[in-house]
Amino acid sequence: KVGENYQMNEQLLLIERKMKKIIRKPQFVGPFLQNPGRMIKCTIEGEGYGWGVLISYKKKTGTGAAGAAGKMASATPGPQHTVDIMLECVDRHFDDETVNAAAKEEDISNMGLLWKGSFRHCRPFKMGIDNKKLVSYRVFTIGLENIEEISAVRLFVPKDIHPEPGRQNLAKSMKEVQRRFPEGVPLLDPVQDMNVNSADFTKLSERSEALKKRLSSHSICAGFTEDERRNIICSYGKKKDLLEQVKVIRNESRSCQGMVKREELKQMKRVLRHLGHVDANGVIQTKGRTACEINTANELVVVELMFIGVFNDLSVEQTMALLSCLIFDERISDDDPVKGLKSYLSNPFFKLQECARTVAKAMIACKIELDEDEFVGKLNPGLMEAVFAWCKGAKFVDVQRLTGTFEGTTIRTLRRLEELVRQLGSAAKAIGNHELQSKFEKGSDLMKRDIVFCSSLYL
Repeated sequence: KVGENYQMNEQLLLIERKMKKIIRKPQFVGPFLQNPGRMIKCTIEGEGYGWGVLISYKKKTGTGAAGAAGKMASATPGPQHTVDIMLECVDRHFDDETVNAAAKEEDISNMGLLWKGSFRHCRPFKMGIDNKKLVSYRVFTIGLENIEEISAVRLFVPKDIHPEPGRQNLAKSMKEVQRRFPEGVPLLDPVQDMNVNSADFTKLSERSEALKKRLSSHSICAGFTEDERRNIICSYGKKKDLLEQVKVIRNESRSCQGMVKREELKQMKRVLRHLGHVDANGVIQTKGRTACEINTANELVVVELMFIGVFNDLSVEQTMALLSCLIFDERISDDDPVKGLKSYLSNPFFKLQECARTVAKAMIACKIELDEDEFVGKLNPGLMEAVFAWCKGAKFVDVQRLTGTFEGTTIRTLRRLEELVRQLGSAAKAIGNHELQSKFEKGSDLMKRDIVFCSSLYL
């Protein structure tokens, strides 16, 4: 219900803006601006300055002339119709907290000497917030689009309003009018007084009346006072604005993420081209087809191991032990992880490190942020001896003594390793390397035994 009322208020506001735009046309409003003294309510840059008094009305000269002179006059910057109006305001200088109190007091004493105002230097007076000593009355030059309402009341304007007493007397007259009309200063009727008889205005006026009737019969209007209804609608409007801001920020965040991902994608494409997974046209090559089969470990490093022939010279047990370095992720306390390894395990591990460095350098060359030593340091040989022994047929109890981990960690690592070996077998089959396929299949058979691959530990 609040949303429905808010939508109707927004529609009514939009209709009233369109009506005011028609009323402000020179042919309608111009005749009532010829003589000074008329009270006019205006808004400048979205800030409402309230009621003011018309001082003068000017039209740019030469705009009605025919030929080049008229075109030049119309093309010059600035509005064609301007209005000088005296408004109540406060100098923005007093909002500056860096100015000391003594300087502000001196400015207050000299404030009456200033008679010309502008939006840049003056803001509206805020009742109940600003000190009344800061109030001054200055003459602003505005356009017809700044006029909000035109009163039927005209005041006497002194011949010279530059001195402060003349402006103060005019301000007193304006305050007296507002005091005499507590329900609102009488306005000019657009149809009867201003002769606004366009078809567009008539349609807008009818729609405005229909919306006002619907609003008056709405449940919110019936159940709350006018002030309460206004507060409810204002709070709903703020909530809606905040939700719109959230939506905008969310969209900006998604677009930024998309930009980051697109850049990362470009970098990874360069890495694939650099390592030979795809050609210059982006067509997938043999290396790329092999990498597609692997997702348990770093496919770039595993494929490099395959294509430089590291697995060809290793036994099945050595191959399984080497692959465990890509799976095992427990931290090792020793500074030298290879310390204590036999040569038949350490030498393959060194080759694995060389392959990892090759991949890391390729990624760095393609502008991917990466620490080469950290990347290579993730290779963990802590389970090589245990995996080698397991593939040789050792019992799980004896294998566990070769590790510094819990039994669950060992079992989980062996299961993941077997999954990687199966993927490598599929990759070798995809590229037609039957020798490697046979080696990986044999390795899978060696690993799948005993308690590690039981469907339940309670059986």
